[in-house]
Amino acid sequence: MSRRAASILVSSVSDAAGQQRPVTPAIVQTTTFVMDDALNEAMARGDYRSQFLYTRMGNPTVDALQRRVAELHGAEDGVATASGMGAVSAALFGLTSPGTTVIADRQLYGVTAGFLRRYLEPAGRRVEFVDLGAAAELTAALQRAPGATWVLGETISNPLVRVLDIAAVAATAHAHGARLLVDNTFAGPLVCRPLEHGADVVLESLSKSFAGHSDVHGGALVGSRADMELCWQAMLHFGACLDPHASWLIQRGSRTLKVRTDVACQNAGRVARFLESHPAVLRVWYPGLQAASLPQGLLSDFGSMLSFSVIGGDERALRVLDALQVVVPATSLGGVESLVSLPFNTSHRTPEAQAMIGLLPGTIRLSVGIEDVQDLMDDLDSALRTSA
Repeated sequence: MSRRAASILVSSVSDAAGQQRPVTPAIVQTTTFVMDDALNEAMARGDYRSQFLYTRMGNPTVDALQRRVAELHGAEDGVATASGMGAVSAALFGLTSPGTTVIADRQLYGVTAGFLRRYLEPAGRRVEFVDLGAAAELTAALQRAPGATWVLGETISNPLVRVLDIAAVAATAHAHGARLLVDNTFAGPLVCRPLEHGADVVLESLSKSFAGHSDVHGGALVGSRADMELCWQAMLHFGACLDPHASWLIQRGSRTLKVRTDVACQNAGRVARFLESHPAVLRVWYPGLQAASLPQGLLSDFGSMLSFSVIGGDERALRVLDALQVVVPATSLGGVESLVSLPFNTSHRTPEAQAMIGLLPGTIRLSVGIEDVQDLMDDLDSALRTSA
């Protein structure tokens, strides 16, 4: 086990003097805190993060999670939020101001793309979608952008699992005075640490592989202390604070992140190769199938997410989902169970959203879990054959 993976198994909660140290961290389930001398002194100097006043602003259980996520990414600081979209809103409003340009990848989670159009643009930000895989497109967009600029992309895109060359995109952005925000949800911190490759801020949906059991929502942002202060302020005003009990559940799930990641990645590779040779499958998208063309040194593994399109289009894809017995038809990803969904009726419901990412009819998104891999392949094979 690597040092960074092992670090998540260590409790981040300090205990009162003279008390035995618990194996698991405590849940500080409170909305407010006694105003003692230390808190009063901190508030007098404008510091509302080092001491605890009100749980929307900070809480020991939430703080432990923030420090854990930041440590895994090698970041100075972190901010936890109530969901992944809570992290998106805190970042995009906290780090930008009216007049800022956001250059977003076309290969982007549909809800994030919708957030940019529906909320960020009306708030005075300029939004432009480009192909971040095309250096010339990004450069041209950066040259057109007035004022401060942020570039937004995903380490592994949702749903077509395209791998972003973070180092190249960061270098281009920085050369034009822009900064890079990366959504790392499909990869997770054990598969990729974007800050090491030039990203300025990293976003995680903790609901997914970090928590790992499909039973709790959470999000996080990591980066410099200055950037996290801005994100924290936005989180406060939007009210996207993480509940202490949810924070504790996410920390509990994170204890098995290393073993779950290893098994899920191994399973995904085998399932992808199986689907690639299946007569009912038109195409498979999985980073491990294009390993030779990926940016070197970016990923430690190829992740647990893949997508594939079936011959027969969306109608057959619906029949495939109905026929599955082991894989569960449901949204979300990164849990111990394998989940399957259809982007055309979940994350990319409009023709415009589908066209922007090049979504093929019959595309199925699969989050591979930690079940016996032969059971998964047998289930997929049966569903594909009976759906013809």
